Amino acid sequence: MKYLISGALLIAICSTSFSQSNEMQENLAILKQNLSTSKENMKKYEWIETTTTFVKGEEKSKKQHQCYYGVDGKLTKVETGGSTAAEKSKRGLRGKAIENKKEDMAEYIEAAIKKIHTYLPPEAEKLQQIYGAGKSAIHIMVPGKKFKLDFPDYYQQGDMLSITVDKEKKVILAIAVNTYIDKPDEKVNFAIAYSGLPDGTQYPGNTTLEATEKNVKIVIVNSGHKKAAAQ
Repeated sequence: MKYLISGALLIAICSTSFSQSNEMQENLAILKQNLSTSKENMKKYEWIETTTTFVKGEEKSKKQHQCYYGVDGKLTKVETGGSTAAEKSKRGLRGKAIENKKEDMAEYIEAAIKKIHTYLPPEAEKLQQIYGAGKSAIHIMVPGKKFKLDFPDYYQQGDMLSITVDKEKKVILAIAVNTYIDKPDEKVNFAIAYSGLPDGTQYPGNTTLEATEKNVKIVIVNSGHKKAAAQ
């Protein structure tokens, strides 16, 4: 009897592992197709990227860029008149110290914004490599419909890129990233809500980065998509 139970348990475990493996492969295929198609389709559009930075809950700057792809296939960003920045500090020793701290913070914020763009949009090839190395994992959120796929060490050691997929509609719902900017013990998290265009093209609509240790929050919104003039 004991052997029968052990055998049944082993079969159940193998069956579950096989089922999860199939789900992972199917969801990864949807994800890769979506990313590749959307990446190509985005070259037909232009849009406005608005980046707002908060320090200790106070808005410090807002920058807007018109974004489009050039004939060389590279993304071009041109700053628009919708940008604002906080006033400069007063001069003097105290003012100089404050200005130095501001410069350090500005460098950190610039690095944080750059870090966001290293993850967006995710590269299908990297996802496949992580899966091929046996490091990825899948979580069932709604059986047969909604899944979350984890890809550790996506960009650097110790980070985690998680993508939520609607398997039925074959779309990306959201992306979450846990990483760091300078120090591994100073974690930053950013959450990305994905949006779609009428032709099915998907893009990161709203991104929010939280750096708790630095009291920094960065919000990036992509909006106003329209067919590029050259198209």
